Amino acid sequence: MNAYYQDKWVTIYHGDCREILPRLDVIPDMLSTDPVWPNASADLPGRDNPTKLISGMFQVLPPVKRIALHLGVDSDPRFLTTVPTQYEFFRVCWLRYIRAHYKGRLLYNSDIAYLFGTPPAPCDGQFLIPGYTEDTSSDGKQSAHPCPRKLWHVKWLVKWWSSPKELILDPFVGSGTTCVAAKELNRYSIGIEIEEKYCEIAAKRCCQEVMELA
Repeated sequence: MNAYYQDKWVTIYHGDCREILPRLDVIPDMLSTDPVWPNASADLPGRDNPTKLISGMFQVLPPVKRIALHLGVDSDPRFLTTVPTQYEFFRVCWLRYIRAHYKGRLLYNSDIAYLFGTPPAPCDGQFLIPGYTEDTSSDGKQSAHPCPRKLWHVKWLVKWWSSPKELILDPFVGSGTTCVAAKELNRYSIGIEIEEKYCEIAAKRCCQEVMELA
């Protein structure tokens, strides 16, 4: 299976995750993703039946240790019943924006993440896993993707729900934010994206990122 992009830390595949996941020759440690949700406003593949899409993904998902599902505050959470029961629910996390905006009458000031599975081993400064962070940047969209996620939020999830050098999987990687976050935090990552135009954006972002010396 040929990668669309690959470097020491990141591998990106172009295609349907339900076809690519069974062909992986490695087992990731963590699934971190922002899947298409039932009431998504953007015209994305799988929007017509996102419950079927994520259910099909879970059916072929390798046995990861833990899961972080990153959703918008207006995302209908009822499709999360597709998460396999062997992954114990851990907690909800609030990923706040300092720069709030609105959708009709909805004040959009936060994303939400749901954590499942076995927590990573504690380390210095990371014994208790918090459930709150706030992005303080005032910038707007960070990529050409219609549903981008803040890099700060994704890095926070990767930091607290994985360990250094672990392998992070995002089967709906979009513009590559999960892979960028993992690379900056000294984690390996695999991203899968069905639309080639977003694979190209993700590849460009990953090849431009510089590793943190710390």
